[in-house]
Amino acid sequence: MMRKHIGDFVKFQKTKVIHQPDIIFARKEKNEKKFTSSSSNRMINKFVPIVSLLLAVLVTLSIGLFLYTGLNHLNGNTPGSTTVLEEPKLLDALRDAQDRGVLMGMHGWAHENYSILTPLQTKENIEKGKEVFEKAGIVPVAFILPEEPINGIVDESLKQKIESNGISTQLPVLETSGSNRNEYTWEWSTMQSFDDPRYQEASEQIREENPETILLHVQDWNPYTKQFLTDYLSSTNEMNITVRVDDIEVNTRPEVVSDMAKLTQYESVGQVAFSVIPAGSRKGDNPTIGNINVNKIMEIYFGFFIITSLLPLSFFVIWKLLSQRHKKRKQNKYLLEDGRDPKDPDPKDPMLVTVIAPAYNEEKAIGKCLQAILNQDYKGEMEIIAVNDGSSDRTAEIISKYPVKLLDLKVNGGKANALNEAIEIAKGDILIFTDSDSYMAPDAVSSLMKCLNENKDAQMVAGNVYIHDNRGKKGLMKYFQMIEYRTEQDITRHLQSLSGSILVCPGPLTAVRRKVCDVVRFSSETIVEDADFTIKALKNSVKIIQEPKAMVYTNAPETLRGWYKQRKRWWYGNLQLWRLHKKWAIKNPWMIFNYSGYIIGVCSIILIMSIPCLILQYENIPLILMSGILCLAFSIMLYIIYIGPLFAKDKRLLVMLIPYVLIYATIKVVVLSSLFLCYLTGKGVKVKFGAKTFVVR
Repeated sequence: MMRKHIGDFVKFQKTKVIHQPDIIFARKEKNEKKFTSSSSNRMINKFVPIVSLLLAVLVTLSIGLFLYTGLNHLNGNTPGSTTVLEEPKLLDALRDAQDRGVLMGMHGWAHENYSILTPLQTKENIEKGKEVFEKAGIVPVAFILPEEPINGIVDESLKQKIESNGISTQLPVLETSGSNRNEYTWEWSTMQSFDDPRYQEASEQIREENPETILLHVQDWNPYTKQFLTDYLSSTNEMNITVRVDDIEVNTRPEVVSDMAKLTQYESVGQVAFSVIPAGSRKGDNPTIGNINVNKIMEIYFGFFIITSLLPLSFFVIWKLLSQRHKKRKQNKYLLEDGRDPKDPDPKDPMLVTVIAPAYNEEKAIGKCLQAILNQDYKGEMEIIAVNDGSSDRTAEIISKYPVKLLDLKVNGGKANALNEAIEIAKGDILIFTDSDSYMAPDAVSSLMKCLNENKDAQMVAGNVYIHDNRGKKGLMKYFQMIEYRTEQDITRHLQSLSGSILVCPGPLTAVRRKVCDVVRFSSETIVEDADFTIKALKNSVKIIQEPKAMVYTNAPETLRGWYKQRKRWWYGNLQLWRLHKKWAIKNPWMIFNYSGYIIGVCSIILIMSIPCLILQYENIPLILMSGILCLAFSIMLYIIYIGPLFAKDKRLLVMLIPYVLIYATIKVVVLSSLFLCYLTGKGVKVKFGAKTFVVR
């Protein structure tokens, strides 16, 4: 085969910026089919995610229920965790009231809705209630149905279900001349004055109706309720009135019980009945802020965690596991029938590969980058273009010492411009982009070419980026980033690759067919030129996949300050992408998922900041803190179970997963949220990109 002429070492100097509008590939060439996957792959890509989501929901619900039940059991906050037997003063008051003639009714077990309980559940609850009453020395004369109908008439089938357990659903019937029952003092717990209109209206109404039964709830017992009843009972001509007090439970104050028991002294009263709830939870373990139950707020927090963290993680991991076998089987099917080495180029495909490495003030790293390119084991022809983007150091001088083409731009025009200039002079049919502060593994180019040969319908291939070893010295931040890179690439990018829709082809290692660059070029519209280029390619129906075997090593910030500067550029760049490609982004599930991370981050910070205030509402703060710690520990353990297999061969990173979740994830959420808020408010943040510093809004 004739080898293409690459050319001798030469210098170029250009400053022109190239930019072309988006053109759909399918419309670019009428005879060329739009880039799509095979029908079998499309079917798998549609079927596997659905199954994975269903399994993830099932797993999440199971784990969530397990955690919720376990924490409630620990906190003693499940209905029925405390009984009146544990309140001796309340028991004394109830016994004294019974001795004064007050009838005791069982008000369910923990005030549950008996219309939805099975006969077996009803029987169990009644038996438990009877046992508590017996130990308390209280005789239940009737079962007062919780959530009783307003008219007091119990459904016949429900009545039979309860009375089959040997207890009546009605208090003893008295002969009365009245014809009504009502609750005149409902929600009087908020009443603060006798001048309250409710007091006057109820006083007039009760005299007009002359009820045979007066209902009230113990929580509404106060000086106003007491005076209201005293005035009526002492002045009415009615006799045998039944006064029923509902919802006496573990938190009812003994003195209130004793006070209400005095209602038996009125001649107009035929009977006083207390509806006692045997089991419940103490108010100290069920506090409120205003009228809002703190436990309910905590349940909302718990649900937020389950939905935003556990569900996506379960979904992605299950999806990866189900799809991995198919991907491996597909890769194993690729066998070279003519016995060639996989590193050899396919004779039917273009052999010339152009590797492009832009550099700005990279005198310390450019040499290693170029040497790694020259050491590639790819057996086809390879053209190397190094772009000096107006560096002020010795970058150009160092490049000139290597057998590569030097594109020497005297003025710094930015990375996008440098890449576009190199594309203009590149001769290869396959272009591979890399960064000057990164160096490729020896088989990176051959792995990318092999991937393109196996996937004829793919036009771009993303390599895998790993953190530079740096002579074995790794600080805490480096370990964290190593975990982050591995997780992102092995899970998220792997899943995106299944449908050929990778969102970001990394700057350190990406292969592109030349015809893509004939339509799409890099742009300086954002500070994340690689992501912008990738999205423009996706908008042009380009299929983009991943090749995990194509590896490149890059430097990572070693300090928190350096990390912040880098991520500030990345995250603000991603927000810029939303602004530029919004119409496309809102239709892309991965873009929506990424953007939702910003919103979830802000919500998480708000929730976390409010937790101390909520915890202080409880009486047993140490127990609540212990519950939180156990929940956190279980979450970390679950995360390690999910993610740990990725680091089975690297024990150091496996050990670092715990501080990664506790420290690094928290830092990311805080920084992400603050940047997002600055973006939303228009305040913006200064970002340094190359030789330029500007405010991103």
